[in-house]
Amino acid sequence: MKKTITAVLLLAACSYANAQKVQILDRCESLDDKPHQWFSDGSPTKLNSDHKEGSYSISSNGYKPERLRKIYGQPFDTGVTQDNGYISFWFFIEKPELLKGSGQVAISSAANSNVDAYGYAFGGLKVGSNKLVAGWNNVIIPLKEFKDVKGAPNLAAINYFRIVLYNLQDDTTIQEVKIDNIRFSSDKTQLEIVAK
Repeated sequence: MKKTITAVLLLAACSYANAQKVQILDRCESLDDKPHQWFSDGSPTKLNSDHKEGSYSISSNGYKPERLRKIYGQPFDTGVTQDNGYISFWFFIEKPELLKGSGQVAISSAANSNVDAYGYAFGGLKVGSNKLVAGWNNVIIPLKEFKDVKGAPNLAAINYFRIVLYNLQDDTTIQEVKIDNIRFSSDKTQLEIVAK
């Protein structure tokens, strides 16, 4: 009996420790209120029941580059450094073939993509060696690959997230994008587990 209780407590402790390795910035279950609501340039954002975690994702329909952006009211401690950390999120893109192949993921501790910010270029619509595909993509990016650094971003006080994707020249085709479950970890394996 004692051995069984010890084994159960150990399993619970391991599960708790692993859960602590993933810090969730946004579960994308709410649009939130101004000035901290989800925003998309030229298109209203909405809750979408097509999701990867919880009950909803955040979606927008448009063609302008700034697909999704949010300023958070409270600074968020990612629990990671640029050297050891990863950012991960689920991202849905309806028609990647209509995109030019450039864009950026940005995070900031100054509520601005040009101040105290990290930027990651979506060059060729790739994340590492993986190309974004139509439908849901599990995006995992090492923070050390965020090469566009402005000022002195503080990973213990992140309050801004943005995705920019450019259409092919003169293309104004509206398409849907969605995001779900934005998280940070120093353990890539945990992010892959959460995504399953």
